[in-house]
Amino acid sequence: MTGGGPTGTRQEAGAHVPDHVPGGEFTVGVEEELMLVGADDELMGAAAAPLVDAMSLEGSPAGVVTGEIYADQVELNSPVCHNAEDAWRSLHTLRSAVAAHGARVLAAGVHPTAPLGGAVLTESPRYDRIREEYAGLMRTPTAALQVHVGLPDASTAMLAYRGLRNRLPLLRALAAGSPYWHGTDSGQASARAAIIRSYPRTTMPPLLRSWEEYVVRAEAAMAAAEAPDHTYVWWEMRPRPLLGTLEVRVMDAVPSLASVAGLTALAQGIARRAVGSPDAVDLSEDVLAVNDHRAGRHGLEARVVDVDLVLRPLREVAARVLAEARAELAPDGHDAPLDAVEAILARETEPERHRRLVASDGMPALLADLVARTADLEG
Repeated sequence: MTGGGPTGTRQEAGAHVPDHVPGGEFTVGVEEELMLVGADDELMGAAAAPLVDAMSLEGSPAGVVTGEIYADQVELNSPVCHNAEDAWRSLHTLRSAVAAHGARVLAAGVHPTAPLGGAVLTESPRYDRIREEYAGLMRTPTAALQVHVGLPDASTAMLAYRGLRNRLPLLRALAAGSPYWHGTDSGQASARAAIIRSYPRTTMPPLLRSWEEYVVRAEAAMAAAEAPDHTYVWWEMRPRPLLGTLEVRVMDAVPSLASVAGLTALAQGIARRAVGSPDAVDLSEDVLAVNDHRAGRHGLEARVVDVDLVLRPLREVAARVLAEARAELAPDGHDAPLDAVEAILARETEPERHRRLVASDGMPALLADLVARTADLEG
């Protein structure tokens, strides 16, 4: 790959993006970040370190449990899965393993009462580099649900990239569940989205139509940041060449395991449709950023510019995209987890639930509810 691109001349020196390796035919993998809390449902801070060490799990066929940059957080990683039901089974096993160690976990994009400046960070060469670059920005722990979709080759990956990119604000809104930060109402559906926007190179993914364009844009960002490799480019969806996947990063961690599976199936269905029936329009970077801000601010009550460039309610967009994903997955019998997405659209939203609980019974009721729902592996 040579020459110019949307950002100019490709760098001749420094880190380079590796080639895309085959990642499967729309396989999925899930990473979910869970916060470790004490008996009072508050973050454990440095006291969580021995617990994280004790339950770190490598090499299990069910997946992997690891620590994270925040000392009081664990990340559950499924193996490569054929469908969202397989991912559900993996995470069910991993959450059970965490609970067996006596850990209390809470799934939310931001812990509702974590104090500003209270984040305790772990040390490693990678984390130390991130800490140095971010300086004081990492002052509040955040937690995400990240879904990987495996693609067989670079050209297929970029078709899926374009379709998923247009719909990232919908995925943001469906998972939005962090209206409270530092004990107060942020006014956002996802306070995590607002925090993440302050981090370097953590933006909506750029408009790209080819693997060559991805390489040029990523390598330009890497060179400007003096980053050692492509994993330091943290777009809210990014190709992972050595995994052969697209990694969707916009979603808050969610308590319900059924919702995790539903959102995983939705990402898989969107990717499959994007390859078979590509969108006629790629939303501009400015419009996509506005859509995403609105989704983070208002959740499912937002209005966004759709792929036909018409401004419409996000719930209307959601109904259509859900139907399209079901049509893609149903022939293989992989659509059942999408019922959980229909449930998200039918019930009160997660931010509404949080605000209702705080208004009626106070913040301790919200924390207890989040812990209980994260522990409910059938919910």
